[in-house]
Amino acid sequence: MKTLQTCFKLLSVSSLRFSISTRKWAGTALLAVASVVLAPSLCFAAGKPVGHFVPVATYTVSGSVAEIVATTPDGMALFYTDSEQHEVGVVDISNPRAPVELGKIAVAGTPTSVAITPNGLWALAVVHGDPIDSEIDHVVVVRVSDGGVERVIPLGGQPDSIAISADGKYAAIVIENERNEELNEGALPQLPGGFLTIVDLVGAPAAWTTRDVVLTGLADRFPEDPEPEFVDINAANQAAVTLQENNHVVIVDLPSGLVVGDWPAGTVTHAADLEDDDQIIFDDLLLNARREPDAIAWTPAGNLITANEGDYDLDLNEGEFVGGRNFTIFSSTGAVVFDSGAEVEMLAARARLYNDGRSDAKGVEIEGVEIGNYAGQNFVFIGAERGNFVAVYLLGADESSPRFLQILATGDRPEGLLAIPQRDLFVSANEGDGTISIFARFSNGSR
Repeated sequence: MKTLQTCFKLLSVSSLRFSISTRKWAGTALLAVASVVLAPSLCFAAGKPVGHFVPVATYTVSGSVAEIVATTPDGMALFYTDSEQHEVGVVDISNPRAPVELGKIAVAGTPTSVAITPNGLWALAVVHGDPIDSEIDHVVVVRVSDGGVERVIPLGGQPDSIAISADGKYAAIVIENERNEELNEGALPQLPGGFLTIVDLVGAPAAWTTRDVVLTGLADRFPEDPEPEFVDINAANQAAVTLQENNHVVIVDLPSGLVVGDWPAGTVTHAADLEDDDQIIFDDLLLNARREPDAIAWTPAGNLITANEGDYDLDLNEGEFVGGRNFTIFSSTGAVVFDSGAEVEMLAARARLYNDGRSDAKGVEIEGVEIGNYAGQNFVFIGAERGNFVAVYLLGADESSPRFLQILATGDRPEGLLAIPQRDLFVSANEGDGTISIFARFSNGSR
């Protein structure tokens, strides 16, 4: 009886918070909707409450946008990229309810991602230079202590994402060499092809060296033009890299720099709303659509979760991007462990966060994925860039049946997702309106 009462208490609090955080979309009617969606999963694991997230602050950056975000090891400060102002901003979140800007770091070009070393000494921002201004693509190594630039490391092409290994020995940088969508209507291949750059973080930054890993000749679609997009590193120092337009995943052993695995991401068939007609009805069929994953993350059990945004394939009838519109859990060799089908978009519609204007163009655009262990339980965060929300799931021990917990309404176009379990926080950086959404995890009604 006590466990049941606790679950009802959690349900009541979560429903209320959810209604408040999304009131501008849903109105008061959302309270009942949230109760229906959240009731089963808040009593997961034989009645044991797993906690829930509530909004505690929305911080508007002083620049233009907030795209990718990283945290110091203690979770007290955020570093975020502002691609329009060519800066990396720093925000103090020691009080997460009252964030304070600490300063800006100018970079020569467009910062595309940022990561912080596990020892908390260095922030690495990857920057796309502007050839017109004689700027080169590079990594800016910043001292976390005072924001000063310690070193600039040249790169051999246009970077996208960066990840740093948990042991602090390696940084892996995706060199996308992104296609020009105005050239030949964006058709691939467009050379030069991209690759992966490994930075060996041995000693002081002055001694760091780089190695490049060739990714051509692996995917079947455009073998000469990999178009790598996102990277994540596991505890064994293996980097998983998505080749988004190629619908392919590559595994690279960082110590040796060798490709140790690769496989196609395959296709999905599930219900969808594919028409921009002012009606949200999932009566269409997304048939054999390539997943075309964007973000990727290693799970605690050694699987991989992909956010299947889609970026290249077109619906032949409508001429718009299709993609998987969901997320998938793969084994490390490419076997499908779980696929969410239409669930995320249907949940978004139920929460009144589905924009029908995007039905014919990648839907809610599932783009981001983040995993965090909070109080011994693994949470998965799925970002919907065009839905302005993050879907939260609980990952079970065998990882074959993640359970939906709640939807978090964010700012406009959440791009960067960041779990901060050491402080029971979760953050999204929202590119569309230049905000950072901060959520706190509550358990049993209190933190």
